[in-house]
Amino acid sequence: MPESNTSSPADELDNVILLSADSLRFDRIHASRNGEPLTPNIDELTENALEFQPGIAPGPSTRDTIPSMLTGKYPSEFDEYGLPSDRTTPLTLAEELSDRGFETAGLSHNNFTSRRYNIDRGFDFFDDVSEEARKENNRGAWRLTVRNLIEDTPLMDLAGTANNLAMELLGRSLYLRNESAEGITDRALNWMEETDDDRFLWVHYMDTHHPYLSPKRIQEKFGETYSKKEIKQLSQKTRSAQDEITDEDIPKMEYVYDCTVRYVDEQIGRIVDQLQDEGELESSLIVVTGDHGEGFGEFGKFGHADELWDTLVAVPLIIFHPNGPTKSVDGQAPLRLLKESIVGGGGLFDLTESGADYVYTEVPNYRDELKGVRGSEYKLIDRETEKVGTRLSNGEEDIIPVDEIPKEEKNRLEGELEPALNVTGVAADVDHREFRDDLAALGYLDE
Repeated sequence: MPESNTSSPADELDNVILLSADSLRFDRIHASRNGEPLTPNIDELTENALEFQPGIAPGPSTRDTIPSMLTGKYPSEFDEYGLPSDRTTPLTLAEELSDRGFETAGLSHNNFTSRRYNIDRGFDFFDDVSEEARKENNRGAWRLTVRNLIEDTPLMDLAGTANNLAMELLGRSLYLRNESAEGITDRALNWMEETDDDRFLWVHYMDTHHPYLSPKRIQEKFGETYSKKEIKQLSQKTRSAQDEITDEDIPKMEYVYDCTVRYVDEQIGRIVDQLQDEGELESSLIVVTGDHGEGFGEFGKFGHADELWDTLVAVPLIIFHPNGPTKSVDGQAPLRLLKESIVGGGGLFDLTESGADYVYTEVPNYRDELKGVRGSEYKLIDRETEKVGTRLSNGEEDIIPVDEIPKEEKNRLEGELEPALNVTGVAADVDHREFRDDLAALGYLDE
């Protein structure tokens, strides 16, 4: 496929497969631990794919990236979190592909990718954490009923306290956890087997999101095993007691995280293998990426805070197209261009020479306005009250005084801090309690 593309993968190919992993750092691809590769299946796919070094997420959280990835808009182009109602501008990737005759399926158990935020727009089959999906798949819908009965009563406060104690002392949660990568892949493969027409499949894996749970068979590949209790207790520190995290804790956190990377890679391999077995790999576009990164103490941050360091916004971005291009690009590319690339044929495919000179990232203004522009050697972050500079070199990022950025480069970075935005109102009807519930379910608030 030429760099100045005139046709789109959506018009050329029978399958569009989007595989994203929550909190997947760029530096975990092509990496190893104790001599064992973390991503052997992704590595093999990349041998015949277009890969950017790195991809850049539009923001540091799922709430920033998913609406942007599905619509091509910046996070701040929506006036609050979520998407407008069906068939309103902009159309989502799923709607665009549905209009082209694709059957569409989305599977994700991140609370912020649920249908209450209209993320299901354009999907014929949508498996999320909603009550409807839990009933359909026998995933404990009764828990939601119980929660609704005790919400806004003293019993809810008691349940929240009991859950925190259970996590800290027993490593067990009273609340429903996300389904494992294996289960969600099983349902994705079943859907593929039952679908004969052109297909768009989006699978978003949650295993690389804390608490970083993986099967023992995966941990055994790297030489150490931890119980679910130990892992959950460790994870609880990042959410409620970061000041108690010790120097000994951090390598354990990275270890169990790396095990989940290998686990997700295994499941991605299953999907690629099924396409191969069906004889459809050569008519499929496959994208592998992450919605944001994850911190392990860099810049004093654990998890994914509202910051724009590379540990939080640099993600894998791998695009397999059977007709090319096959290239590792020593340059960055914005994940925001994914929709345009698939339905229009340009976008990322126009950046195969050296990537994008500058990529804009942000924490949207409806949450906590923070802007950043990443160049090839320097990054400029605007915190409203101050500007922060960083130097990018050999995969490392170091904070530097803004005055150390060469003047011409600094002027260019500042010129990219104000992209043209066309704000769209969000129609998702989500009240404050529901929003807090979703934060709590992902471990960011006491439930």
